[in-house]
Amino acid sequence: MRKLSVVLIALGAFLIVLAPMVRWYAYPRVAVAPAAQKSVTTLVGPDATIFDINTFKEITTDLTTTVRTIGDTKAADKAGNGTVIYVNSTSTKSSDGVMRSRDVERMAFDQRTGEAVNCCGEFLSNTEGVQTPVRHKGLVAIFPIPTEKKTYQFWDATLKDATPIRYTGTGSVEGVDVFTFENTTEPTKVGTQEIPLNLLGLDGTDNVTADEMYSVVRKLWVEPNTGVILKRSEQVLDTLNYDGQPRLTLTKVNTQYDSATVKHNADKYGSEGRMLRLVHTTVPLASLVLGVFLLFLGLTLARRRVDASGEHAREYEDATA
Repeated sequence: MRKLSVVLIALGAFLIVLAPMVRWYAYPRVAVAPAAQKSVTTLVGPDATIFDINTFKEITTDLTTTVRTIGDTKAADKAGNGTVIYVNSTSTKSSDGVMRSRDVERMAFDQRTGEAVNCCGEFLSNTEGVQTPVRHKGLVAIFPIPTEKKTYQFWDATLKDATPIRYTGTGSVEGVDVFTFENTTEPTKVGTQEIPLNLLGLDGTDNVTADEMYSVVRKLWVEPNTGVILKRSEQVLDTLNYDGQPRLTLTKVNTQYDSATVKHNADKYGSEGRMLRLVHTTVPLASLVLGVFLLFLGLTLARRRVDASGEHAREYEDATA
C-alpha cells in the first residue's frame, strides 16, 4: 500500500507539471510555419477571358497557374526572431501552352502570427524580371496559429496592400474542419497604360492613357490549427478603363486550387492540425485532470495507511494495558 501511494503521488505530480510544459513550452515550438518550405500549388481557371498581345484581341481560354514556394532558411536564420522567408515563383499558361505571365515574390513573415515582417530584401518582380521593392502588410502566406474567428488584414500582391478578410463560418474540405474567410475588392485603380484608341473600341489611332482597374471576390478555406489555406477561390476582373468606362478586358477569370492541390493540402495539414490540437488542448487538459486524480488517490491511500497504523497502535496499547 505504501509503495502504491508513493507511485501514485509521484506520477500525479509529474502529470500536473507536464500539463503546462506541453501547453506553454512544447506547443509554441511546434506550432510554427516551416522555414524550409518546399511546395507546388496549382490553380485552374477555365473559360477565362484574356487580352492576347499577339492578336491584340480578347480571347477565351483555360488558364493554369503554378506557384512554386521555396523557403530561404539561411536568410531566416540570419533574421531570427521567428521570421520565415518564402519565395513564390508564379507562372500562368493558357490552354495553348503560351506563357501569359510570370512573377516572383519574396516575402518575410512571423512564423506564428503570419504577419508580414519588413526585412530581408522583400520584392515583387514582373514578367520582364524587373524587381520592385515592396513593403508587405497583413497576412502574406498563412493565417495565425491557431486561427481565430475574426477579421484579418490579408495581403493582395496586385493591390500591393492588405485588405480586410472576414470570417464567414465553418466548413469541411476533404473531411477536414475549416474556417472560411471572404473579402471583396471593388474596382480599384492599380496602374495606367498608354494604348491606341482603336484597341479600346474607339475611333482613332492616337495613344491615350487608360486606367487599369482591378477587382476580386476571394474565398479561403483555412485549417485553423495550422493556419494553412487548404482551398482558395478568386473571381478576378482586370480591365482598362477610359473616360470612366471599361473598354478592354485584360483578365476575367474564376480561378481556384485544383482538386489534386486541395486533396494534398487536406491530407498533409489535416493530420498536422490534429496533432497540434492534441498538443495545444487535449494532452495538457488530460494530463492535468489525470494528474490531479492520481495525486488525490495517492494521498487518500497514504492517509488510509496512516489511519490504519494509528488504529493498530491503539489496539496494541489497549491489549497491553
